[in-house]
Parts: sequence; structure tokens; C-alpha cells
Amino acid sequence: MQQLAKNTNRDPGPDEGNSRTGTEPRLDVAPEFWHEIRGADTQEPDGIDLLELASARRALRLLKEKLGRLRLLELLHEEITVGNAYLRTQLVHSAGRTITGETTLRAHGITAGQFTSWLSRAFGHEDVMLAGHPEHYAIHAADGAVNIVETLGEFVCSFYMREWDDSATGSVIAAHDGGAARRSLLTLKDGTIIGSISNLFTDEPDGGFTAQLSVTLPAACGSRDVQQHLEHFAVEYRNWILAAAAEGNSAVPVPVK
Repeated sequence: MQQLAKNTNRDPGPDEGNSRTGTEPRLDVAPEFWHEIRGADTQEPDGIDLLELASARRALRLLKEKLGRLRLLELLHEEITVGNAYLRTQLVHSAGRTITGETTLRAHGITAGQFTSWLSRAFGHEDVMLAGHPEHYAIHAADGAVNIVETLGEFVCSFYMREWDDSATGSVIAAHDGGAARRSLLTLKDGTIIGSISNLFTDEPDGGFTAQLSVTLPAACGSRDVQQHLEHFAVEYRNWILAAAAEGNSAVPVPVK
């Protein structure tokens, strides 16, 4: 594949020297480098990034499949122990206070009902759930709940997602236009509640739907952990919505933003 490269080192302008004395330009001004590499078949600047992303996903899927859940969790045992200790510590420091954040995705070409029906079925297929996000390490039924091992903030944590209820208490999401907000408590294995997630899927007049996704964590986790999980939501739900749409009608592209 042909690749074009550009590397320019900008000459300092007159403002960067002493124009009155003619002295040399200031040494504290770093030269500006600019790179752009495009492939002959990928004219967009991020085209090669997308090729790398597809390759990385394949490689990661292969490694997870070859290792299997048990061996993968054995490898991550130390990280999970540290991550869960972090959650317990933040819970104590929070003294009952919580922090909540919300993100919204907009999908076209698929309805809320079609997506939620697909998602309900997908929860029974761990490979489909793991494909939603690179930092999904295990998502499977255990102890009457769904055990999820994934990155939360900077830590790999193992927690349990309890049954959905129709209460979005603690969430900024409110039901509207006939939609029903629902919440799932997040707990550690011993039942200690560490937070909750809430969502609301609302059909739009154009045939698409809006997904409002919310997470609530102990206040001591701070806004950075909340923001990280909202970004996590954006990645996994985008991938799941696209997978649901592809299964329903592979001929119809579904933009998600």
C-alpha cells in the first residue's frame, strides 16, 4: 500500500526573535512538527488508524478466546484484588455520598425495541458481550446476577449487576414520552452495594432511538472515574447497537453518535 508522508519543520517567525537587536530566536520555543500519513486506499487521515483498530480487535478477540475466562481471570487476579479494594476504600471514604454522570447516544435505522430485544438475548452469549469493549474481561451469569470484570476508572474490578428495576433513584435519568427508566444495582460478591447504572431507551420520530446511560459511584471515586465509565458506555453501546442492527438488517448502515 502506497503511503505518503509529510514532515515540516516550521521556521521561526519574526516575533520569535528580537527584531530590534537581531538576536537569535528564543530557545524556549519548540519547533512545530506536523505529520500526516495516508494510504492510497485510505484517503481519510484516520484511515490507517481504523485499519489498526480492526486488527487490534481481532488480535484481542483471539487472545481472549484462546485463554478462556478462567485462565484470563487467573492472570488478572492481582489487578482485580487491587481494584475491588479500591472500591471498598472509596465507599468508606464517601460515607454514603454518591456521584452520578450521564451520556447520550443517538442511533438511526433501529428502534429501541429492536435493540433491547437483541441485548436481552446477547446477555446469554459472553463472546458477544466481550466484543462490546476491549476492557471487558468477563460477563457471565453467576450467583443469581451477572458478574462483570472490566476496567472502572484506572482499575480492573469484578462486580455484580443485579436485576433491573423500574427505579432510577440516584440517577439523573427521568422517564419521559412513555419511556421507562430502569436501574441495576452494582455490588461486590458479598452483596456490598458500590453503585448503580441506569438507562432509558426512547424511540424517535425518524425511526431511530436515543439511549440515555447513567452511572452512579461512591462520591470519593470522583468525576474522573465517572467520566471514564461514561466513555466506556459510549464504546460498548455503540458496538452493541451496530451489532444489533447488523443482525437485523445487514444492508442498512446505522450511524451512532
